[in-house]
Amino acid sequence: MSSVARLHEIAAELCGDSVAGEAGLIDHELLELMAAHEVVARAVAARQVRLAGEVGVRSRSELGDEGLSRSQNFTTPVALVAKVTGASARACKARLELGRTLRGAVLLGGGEGPAPFPAVARVLDQGVLGVEAASAIVKQCSVLADRGCSADVVSLAEETLVDQTLSCRLTADETFRAAIHLREVLDPDGAEPRDEVLQMQRSLTIAQAPDGMYRGTFALTPEQGGVWMSSIRAMQSPRVVGPRFVDGDEYVIADGRTQTQKNADTVTELIARAAGADDMPRINGAIATVNVHMTLDDLEKGRGVGWIDGIDQPVPASTVAQLRCSSPIAATLFGDKGEVLFHGKAKRLFTAAQNRALAARDGGCVWPSCDRPPSFCETHHANGWVSDDHPPGRTDIDNGVLLCHFHHSHLHKSPWKLTMQEGTPHLIPPRWVDTEQKPIPTTRRRTIQRPAA
Repeated sequence: MSSVARLHEIAAELCGDSVAGEAGLIDHELLELMAAHEVVARAVAARQVRLAGEVGVRSRSELGDEGLSRSQNFTTPVALVAKVTGASARACKARLELGRTLRGAVLLGGGEGPAPFPAVARVLDQGVLGVEAASAIVKQCSVLADRGCSADVVSLAEETLVDQTLSCRLTADETFRAAIHLREVLDPDGAEPRDEVLQMQRSLTIAQAPDGMYRGTFALTPEQGGVWMSSIRAMQSPRVVGPRFVDGDEYVIADGRTQTQKNADTVTELIARAAGADDMPRINGAIATVNVHMTLDDLEKGRGVGWIDGIDQPVPASTVAQLRCSSPIAATLFGDKGEVLFHGKAKRLFTAAQNRALAARDGGCVWPSCDRPPSFCETHHANGWVSDDHPPGRTDIDNGVLLCHFHHSHLHKSPWKLTMQEGTPHLIPPRWVDTEQKPIPTTRRRTIQRPAA
């Protein structure tokens, strides 16, 4: 039986295994079977790399139209391998690069020189080292070679990483980190030039798409990425200083945002907070300002749309209301004749002292079952800033309520209502939740009035 026929037979046997039978395995049997399949997968992956490497050698540029890929009417060996295997171009490129790296250089007479990484090649062919780990070792050892390290040093690094990976049973990620660490130990002077390359590659591009969304790409240096990630984690962590109270109330609105949506909201909040800081640059004495155009009639009735300067797509009235309510970036609202209806931040947002008082009263987001502490919250006007009870300019503690960004946004866009009764925030559910729309008190007080003796 030919090798090709035997491989098809093995594939058919594996595919014929009962998937339903896995549910009947006990734990250690399941793990053993998974490990056994990984052994098979490593052996197959090693052969894929070797075969791709051979395709790469037979398709090298100096062969011209006689090369394998061009003779098969493919412009590159990556395209040829992808067509034959059905794998992605990215995966095929990785196989080709590793396969060619593990082979010796083609000599003038057509022969092949010594393999540059014999230790990796040996354990890869034996199926005991995975392709990802092999790629990590080869890449960092190649960096050492390119930096001028001697062949003995590179060989020592290769053997050390192979032994460490196999003896310590490292995962591919752990092997990658070990390779980075060893590279720095053997070539400490290489950090500076590598950092210069990374510094030149840092970038941020952002532009508005036709649908109104802003999209872009970015590349951060390690220290910039550290600042971003530590700030994001700090903002998103539930383990922050401050009181928090969790209510078992049935009226719960779950935070359905994806992690990427939370990241976008967090970075936006960080920028907004920084823009409103006292030491931020001012333009004509003013902080960063978002100019929103909306008619007075639509503003009062909470309908229609607003138009933000520099953005072609409109925003709904609920977004305008939320921006006016608590945004650290000032919002200037214009009427239909261009007159300034109000300029937000200077006169209508709650002061730091008021917010501290609200934190003491509410203990964090007042929405039932939300555990966000005061540091994660925005201050919402229970009765609209423009209303009979609270005319423009009156921003009082008895009209302020703490809400996290998610529930604040939800409140402005949902049929839920929030009002103040005897100095306590109350949520009024929509009729489909409670036909009587009975107000729900929300503040988690830590002190109570004791009954008279």
